[in-house]
Amino acid sequence: MRARTSSLLLTFSISFVLAACNSGDKLARYRVTGKVTYQGQPVEQGEITFEDPTAGQVNSSPLRSGGGYSLELPAGDYRVSIAPPLIETKGTGDSPPDKIPDPAVKNIPKKYWRQESSGLAAQVAKDKKAFDFDLKP
Repeated sequence: MRARTSSLLLTFSISFVLAACNSGDKLARYRVTGKVTYQGQPVEQGEITFEDPTAGQVNSSPLRSGGGYSLELPAGDYRVSIAPPLIETKGTGDSPPDKIPDPAVKNIPKKYWRQESSGLAAQVAKDKKAFDFDLKP
């Protein structure tokens, strides 16, 4: 009986390790980089967000000088949005302060602010880790 239990335990352990190895790409995280431009010019203010709705995964990165961004993501299919930075408004009377998109940032059209309307996507994988986005009016 003990030999059979040991044999079953060994078989289970090997199966578990093999399954983990086969799903390794989904568990791996990759450094994703790229650049955001608007009509060919770098977008240097704002935030880029990658959302994987099936996994509930949401990750963001601020846009840097030259429009660059960098973040770590697991492999998967992502919807992408790019939004201006938020600024805090002053509350009026009983209403608390609120955050709104900075109206001074004119190079991120409103359609790109939400994944549902941006039309931007990225499929992150071991061999696909760089994504540039050129926004149009």
